[in-house]
Amino acid sequence: MGFMCGRFAADLDYSSLAQHYSARQAPGLPEPSWNISPGSVIALVAQDRHGQRHLHPARWNLVPSWSESDRMAYPTHNARVESALTKRTYADSARSQRAIIPASGYYEWTPDHQPYYFQAPDGHTLNIAGLYSWWRAGPGQPWLLTATILTTQATPGAARVHDRMPLLITDENVDPWLDPGIEGSTILPQAVEPGRHASEELTMHPVAPLKGDGPELTEAMALDQRVKRI
Repeated sequence: MGFMCGRFAADLDYSSLAQHYSARQAPGLPEPSWNISPGSVIALVAQDRHGQRHLHPARWNLVPSWSESDRMAYPTHNARVESALTKRTYADSARSQRAIIPASGYYEWTPDHQPYYFQAPDGHTLNIAGLYSWWRAGPGQPWLLTATILTTQATPGAARVHDRMPLLITDENVDPWLDPGIEGSTILPQAVEPGRHASEELTMHPVAPLKGDGPELTEAMALDQRVKRI
């Protein structure tokens, strides 16, 4: 069915986010955008083995550490949560390199290419579940942080637009999700259980085709306006 999660919006106050996640804020975080596409620099939150969290820029297309190139032959901006532990590209990251990708909202498309914008009804930042991986071309070369968004089966309401959606982590479950000491085989199945997946709280509305960038891309549009805009 159409696209998977291939666009999202992030108009974020990084200082507030760093405080919210108890994370150190790294330099190089991206400017606000309402039309973030795969390959873009995004912000993510991850926790190292010493327990320190980091709010860090990353490229939205996961590159596993064993890859010979940072350009994969297939899209890696999404990974299915059901198979992340067994797919070679994502398996290492799924075990202990989990992240939160904070977002203002995200877009999905219907089969007839009508985009919808999904967000928390109170404007709360979404905790999108992600995986990360460090990659470098060889010894002495700089490290590149890369990431993917985990997707899951859509809830009944969201499934009216698309059968998949990003996996969303509740605020109460951010701590175990980020903890690298908890095995992925334990936390990934738990993250999709009722009450741990925050998707039930989302609202959605149709928007105009995504062109350019700006907050107007998230504004609601009556479906009968589609004809007038063509």
